[in-house]
Amino acid sequence: MESVPAFFMKMPKDTTFFAFFSEGNRSKRVLWLLFGIIGLSLADLVLTTMYLTSVGMAEGNPIAAWLITRTKSMWVLALYKGVTVATCVSLLYYMRKTSRGEMAAWCSMLILTALSIWWNQYALYQPQLPAPEGQIVMIQEDHSINGTTRNTQEPTTLLQ
Repeated sequence: MESVPAFFMKMPKDTTFFAFFSEGNRSKRVLWLLFGIIGLSLADLVLTTMYLTSVGMAEGNPIAAWLITRTKSMWVLALYKGVTVATCVSLLYYMRKTSRGEMAAWCSMLILTALSIWWNQYALYQPQLPAPEGQIVMIQEDHSINGTTRNTQEPTTLLQ
């Protein structure tokens, strides 16, 4: 009869990789997902700001597009994004111990991962794409006052 090493016989359940996916670790999983949601949401805001203030883009979110064209302010867009992400993360944090809360966190992370893949493809192919209908470009205008040039720091929204 072969003897089995004691290491394999007395391996605690909590040290395996799959223990992370146990019922008792649901809160930890949801917290990690919330960090991912916040990180990907910040990346989306940074990329949106970069494209709007350089080559322009068509904003896919109709509320964000309306805010940008009406207020001509990136700060309003950042505030809107911050409030919506904070609301989502707060609700998911409150529901972190339930299976529905975890499922909602996984769905949110999946959606933001798909958005990140879309951004990657957009960045690769954007130079070859024609200007979309409803493209928004935020630019800084220089105004001349008494023969000197002054940057007003007020962006102008152009719809092309």
